[in-house]
Amino acid sequence: MVKKITDSVKSTDEKTRRWKSTFAAARMAYETGEFRQAESLLARAREMAEHLQEHGFALNAVEVGIGAVQLAEGRSSEALAYLQRTVAGLEGSVGNEHKELLAVALRFYAQALIETNDERGGERELQRSITILRGLGEDFLVQLSYSLADLSELYLVTGRHKEAEIYITEAMKIVGRALEPGSPEYTRVDMIYKISRPMPEEERALLVMDGIRRIEYLCGAKHPNVARALKEYFKVLTEQGNQAKLEEAKKMFGV
Repeated sequence: MVKKITDSVKSTDEKTRRWKSTFAAARMAYETGEFRQAESLLARAREMAEHLQEHGFALNAVEVGIGAVQLAEGRSSEALAYLQRTVAGLEGSVGNEHKELLAVALRFYAQALIETNDERGGERELQRSITILRGLGEDFLVQLSYSLADLSELYLVTGRHKEAEIYITEAMKIVGRALEPGSPEYTRVDMIYKISRPMPEEERALLVMDGIRRIEYLCGAKHPNVARALKEYFKVLTEQGNQAKLEEAKKMFGV
């Protein structure tokens, strides 16, 4: 299975290897919460991409990465406009790798829509992402699991638990055979899977807090998955009017 977008760039020349290395360094900076460094590395990768044989794909991959960093930094409105342009540029692309990249861009675009209070638009774009990835075959199932998990999370936050359970069960089957149990991606899907089942809300809240702590322990407190999970959890508690639990959670995670 293809696990990273950069695996779709097949060239083995020195320029491509340097581009991949720079992109990988940007991803590492992103995952450790060093967002300014990540953005700087992506800017360098964008310059390098101009000179590659597969420059079109490489440039678009960098653009998606920049949008992801903007989201992680909390620049939701800026990311929304940026990813909208990126998606528009990828529409109508041919070739499985370009279609996969469009599906990934749609996933981040959906996140930006959700964070700017357009949950219906976010659901629509995640469904588009899932439809594209389902049509691409085995090599693209890992990215499919991420889109399924994002849609499940949206359904959980909006109280649509039965729908969430359907999509996260499919995602869990994929990551169970494709990803390492200690990876950030596996851990996030596993957490959503556990809390999607029917249970009392108090028990669900305990599982959420335990899941976020596991992600924090495995990935570090600055990993974007931690901040994202906390943001969604705080939103649910606020909408429920559960001020005591909200204050408890904020104190526990030092927010």
